[in-house]
Amino acid sequence: MPFQFNVGDHVSPVLKYKKFNASQYSQLKWARSKLFKMVQNNPSCNAYFRTLPKGRSLTSLINDSRIWVNYGPTISPLHGEIHAPSGEIAVGDRAFNMGRWMVLATLIHELAHYNGAPITGGNTSAEEAVYHCGLGTPKEYYGGVDDPRTPYDPTIGG
Repeated sequence: MPFQFNVGDHVSPVLKYKKFNASQYSQLKWARSKLFKMVQNNPSCNAYFRTLPKGRSLTSLINDSRIWVNYGPTISPLHGEIHAPSGEIAVGDRAFNMGRWMVLATLIHELAHYNGAPITGGNTSAEEAVYHCGLGTPKEYYGGVDDPRTPYDPTIGG
């Protein structure tokens, strides 16, 4: 069973995390479907995830039913966040307002944190996972200048 979305069937230990509404859930389902295709068709996704501190592949993470993704109505200005003690992930309004590709990028970024990418200190390894999964350009990655047409942002650290 794949990672799970809180649609009212889960009470998060993080009080500020809530269930998704129907429109959010449709974007999330699209993103989950895209993630499964991504790991099948882009070997660099799994390869990059295996380099993170916990060493798990993205395939392993998206197939882990212990991972819960919740709605984070109060996490603005962030796209998403992870509650490190519990491992629970939240996706916020900013990602949903930017569209399904940003929701997908946010899931990848937060799953990288789940896999041990540092949360603080300006470390960019979680956002680099977005690039290695094909959602950024080489010019952004190597040049460090954000292209607003992609969900990858080389200026995001932590």
